[in-house]
Amino acid sequence: MKRTMVCKAFLSVLLLSLWMAGFKYGYGSDATMVEHLLWPLSHVNIWHLAGNLWVLWYIPGQLRILESYAIAVLCSFLPVWSLWGIGYTAGFSGVLCASVGIKWGVWCASCKGKQPYWTFCKRVLPFIAISVVIPHVNWCIHLYCLLAGLAYGAERR
Repeated sequence: MKRTMVCKAFLSVLLLSLWMAGFKYGYGSDATMVEHLLWPLSHVNIWHLAGNLWVLWYIPGQLRILESYAIAVLCSFLPVWSLWGIGYTAGFSGVLCASVGIKWGVWCASCKGKQPYWTFCKRVLPFIAISVVIPHVNWCIHLYCLLAGLAYGAERR
């Protein structure tokens, strides 16, 4: 538990410091490798950062940040679309979605049958569905990271 708190505190200080320093990286259709690697560390505004920090502290237990970060970076290479158009994507939410997916994958794989996966669909996927209609939100990266995390967690348990 203490290690998790230290990890969350470190990430909070890092993300806040980068935002205050004006660190701006995002990825779009013409992104460089550096942009694909750094987009999770950049936030558009203080509300974007605050929302991601709130979710970071809300997620219980171990985060598996390194695996979640790797999943988020890999998923950033997948195609995206939006009702409002996609500009550049930035923010830690892809890493957070991957972490949530990993946690659910571990839990689902430890249970018998398909019921845990239906529970995942009912409890988690509605949040992604809602983000489809919110302008300037890359719901695709959230969905990709969540499902890739779920698959990874189910295999790694």
